[in-house]
Amino acid sequence: MAGLSLVVKAQKPLFDEVDFSGWQSFGVGAWTAEGAELVGRFDKNKPGPGYIFTREVFTDFRLALLFHISSGGRSCIYVREPRRKWGLDGENRPGSGPSGGYEVLIDYQDRDNPTGTISNIQKSKRLVGSEAKWNEMEILCKGSEIRISVAGQSVNRFNQLRVQPGVIGFAVPGTASQDFVVRFRNIVISSVA
Repeated sequence: MAGLSLVVKAQKPLFDEVDFSGWQSFGVGAWTAEGAELVGRFDKNKPGPGYIFTREVFTDFRLALLFHISSGGRSCIYVREPRRKWGLDGENRPGSGPSGGYEVLIDYQDRDNPTGTISNIQKSKRLVGSEAKWNEMEILCKGSEIRISVAGQSVNRFNQLRVQPGVIGFAVPGTASQDFVVRFRNIVISSVA
């Protein structure tokens, strides 16, 4: 992520595979811990979104992780999502509304909104990575800027974010054409200055 001057401070794992006490979830999609992986499942026989969020809030940070999404799946990562009473639709949905956070998409099916797109803000400039394999992602939020890279390649950069503290979260969507699984591992957050 060249070009943005920053100093990475202390880093810590964001996911502890034994303890979900630092997380809160809601919705239909199931989130489980499997070894060192945070796993979300979409079951088309039980439609509806499923979310999981940190209890801790972050403002400026570097989030690094690996993700693996099965064929036909889609997911997202929320950043700077204010703690509030969330709902499953409309402006109460995470990443929505005038003070909502930001939704970074993981999607290899939608060519109009590929992986690395900031939903409703800016499309990813290139498609990097693929389904059914582990992909590295890094999200850097500092001040009004967000930078997103996949597999070491910059895919998005936007410099008009609201600077607000918020939780970090993951989601499975409310609808999909088939069952799928998304896996996250090596989830590490670092403070930046």
